[in-house]
Formats: sequence, C-alpha cells, structure tokens
Amino acid sequence: MNKDEWEAAALKSDIYLFTRVFFNELNKKKWVRGNSNADHFEIIANKLNSILAGTHPTNNIIFNIPPRHGKTEMAMINFAALGFAINPESEFMHLSNSDSLITRNVLNIRRIMESPLYRKYFSNVKIVNNAKGSIMTTAGGVMYAAPFLGQITGFGCGKINSEKFAGALLIDDPIKTQDALSEQVREKINFAWANTIISRKNDKNTPVIVTAQRVHVHDFCGALIEAEGTVEEGGKWDVVKLPAITFNKDGTETPLWESRIPLEELKKINELDSWVFETQYQQDPKPISGLLFPENETNYFSEIPSEPEYIHCQVDPADEGKDCYCSKIYYVKNKNVFLVDVIYSKDNIDLTMPRQIEQIVKFKPSYIRVESNSAWRLVARELRQRLADLGLSCEVQRFNSTINKEIRIFNEAPAINKFFYYLTKNLQTPEYAAMMRERHSYVKNVKDQRDDGVDCDAAASNFLKNNNIINII
Repeated sequence: MNKDEWEAAALKSDIYLFTRVFFNELNKKKWVRGNSNADHFEIIANKLNSILAGTHPTNNIIFNIPPRHGKTEMAMINFAALGFAINPESEFMHLSNSDSLITRNVLNIRRIMESPLYRKYFSNVKIVNNAKGSIMTTAGGVMYAAPFLGQITGFGCGKINSEKFAGALLIDDPIKTQDALSEQVREKINFAWANTIISRKNDKNTPVIVTAQRVHVHDFCGALIEAEGTVEEGGKWDVVKLPAITFNKDGTETPLWESRIPLEELKKINELDSWVFETQYQQDPKPISGLLFPENETNYFSEIPSEPEYIHCQVDPADEGKDCYCSKIYYVKNKNVFLVDVIYSKDNIDLTMPRQIEQIVKFKPSYIRVESNSAWRLVARELRQRLADLGLSCEVQRFNSTINKEIRIFNEAPAINKFFYYLTKNLQTPEYAAMMRERHSYVKNVKDQRDDGVDCDAAASNFLKNNNIINII
C-alpha cells in the first residue's frame, strides 16, 4: 500500500479525520475542535463511524444539538461525501425544512467531492450531473434532496440486502423554529414520516440519521422517541443529547463548544428566554406554560427620551365590541425602544380615528404601520386621506401577517423583553395601564386571550429588526 492509499484508508475509517481534512482543504483554515475535556465532535464521529462500518446496533441515530455547533457540517455534508468514497454506489436521501438549506448542503457535498484532494484519494468516485438538488455518480450512486414536506415519491435510499454501507436517509432540522408552536405543522411532519418518508428506505437496515435542535415537546424527534423508543429502553433510536451547558464533577458549568459560543453568551441567551434556552440549547423541551411577559422582567423608564433617533407608530385596528383599537408610539434611541404613548380602546372607529389623528399630529412619527387584514385596510386608507388633508407627510403602510398570532408574538418575545421599555406605573394613563395589565397576564401558546397590545409590540419589533433600527438577537 503506497502513501496515498494508506491516507485514503485512514480517511475512510474516521469521519472526524475526514471532516477536518476537507474543511481545511475547502476553507483554508483549521477545523476548530470541541472542548478538550469533552469534544462533542468525537461523540458524533464515534456514532457515525459505527454506521459506516456497519456495527451500529440499530442504524437509527438522533443527534440533538444546539444551533451553530457543527452538526450539519459533520453529520450531513461530510458524512455523505465520505459515504460516496466508501461506496460510490451509495443512495442517499436528504430532507430538511427548506429548499435553500438542502440546496446549500448538496452544494457543499459537491464541493468536497469535486475538490482536487478528494479526486486524489477517491479517483473512482465521479459526479456525472450538475443539478443543484442532487448528485449522481458514474457507479450509480445518488443523492436526492427535498424539503421534508416536498415531493419524494419515486426516490429511495440504501440498497436491498446490502452487506456494506450503501447510503442513508439524512434528516436535518425537519421543522423551522418559527413553526414549532404550530400543532398543524408538527402533525403534517409527523404524518409525512409515518405515511411516506419511512417507505423511502430500500431496505429495513438502511441507516436513518436525524440531526436537530429540539424545538417542542412534540416535535419530530419527540414523536419518534415516543412512538419507537430509545435504545436504552429497548427501542429503535440511539438518541445523542448534547446540551449547550454541562456541569463538571465539581459543579462548575462548561459550554459545549466554547470557541463558538462561550459560557457568557449562553447565559445571556438563557436570560432572554429560559424556555427557548432549555428547549433549543439544552435539548430539554418542556410544555410551554407560564407568562411570556412577566411584570418582574419588564423594563421601565420614567423620562421620555429627548431627540429620539426614530419615531414609529404601530396600529392594530379592532373588531368592534371584541378587540381593542390599539395604537402605539415608540421612540427609538441607542437601539432601545420606548413606548411613550398608547391608545387602547373598545370605542368604535368614529371615536378612535380622531384620537389617532391627534396622536400622530402630536408625536409626528416618520412611519405609521397599520395591520390591514380584511376590512381593516379601510383604516389605513382613511388615515392617509386625513393626514393628507392636514398636510402631514407621514408614511402610512398597510401590512398583512401570514404567521399565526401566537407564534409571531412568541418569536418576538426575546427582542421585546430585551429592547422594549415601558412607562413606570405612576406615569401611565388608564389605557396604558390596562394594556400593561393584559401584557403581564399574556400566557405562552394559549389562544383566545387578550393580545392586542402585545401583538402591536410584536409587529413593531419585527419591523424594527428587519430595518436594522434595533439589533437582531
């Protein structure tokens, strides 16, 4: 065996070595290892190596890993490229939550396989197509990629009765974090697995590798574990749970990958939203309950900032007799948002519209954003006309939200809790105080509760982040 053959054999035997070598080859920088006392990449590599060698007891692995911790790079991209090197006839299917993610992953697999170093060691592996969502080799190997809920009929993975590694079903983050609270989306994903995706395995022993951050108690990983059990329980799934923070024997905290996300940053994430942290970072989802905007975590201010850098008006019209007409004026200064004035009333539009105009004339916002679902678009139209009659040049924009209200409020809660400030109680008008009472009683993931005020904050937060007026967290 010559030097090249020896090195190729070494690469085939260890996914960790393969990942480090080709990461350096393509990016011209070294792969950053995990912590020296507990390298999470070694844990991942040992499991993947057992799949490639055919020694894993079930060929079904779930890696629950925090975001930004290298799970896709090793367990999806480099695993597929190495799988083709071990067996160019391998058949892979790769599923994820979006077209853009799977396209990027396939592109990165292709980059490895078309690199001079890969061709040097594995000259028998040749790609014969250039489609952005698939890879085909001259030996008949294939990588087919699609969104989790996309069209996958007619495609399969693995080979019947193969005695060596011959491909796998690779699933990477099957559900978007913003969809995690949608029972309908979760049920669609779990139904697709049971009724379509599982049948795409060409052999019962075809490996399935799932890499995902936990996003809900009943997310895809939770459904698999509940239905089919863990290896420790005599079930099907080898669950590798890697929390962002672990504890040493002496009780001190240790970050999973300190060079990527140090302990201080992890603690800040936890402070912003402990439920998100426990779920997505610690891989320990709990049922969502409790207050989303508790009073003891609210930021207050007692003096209205002078010379604000930006003034924003957010309007949520009301269905008469049911919701409150809500209009809020926000001052933005030093990337913080101060709620300086509130209209929060069940009065009909004939009474609230004059107040709305008075508010705009007084505070002169540079931008007025009106939620305009259904007949509410008439509110924006009337606002434009009345402001034009007064000679005011404020821009009025209608917007429609396609995201479920509970989900969009939940998604914006970390930014609201960090950047939004509210008048101290002694300075609040009765309507401001009523809005705050309902804000402090808003419960996570509960329908049919008073949410006009917090929905306004969520819409404002989303707009301000998207326009780089406040920071994204």
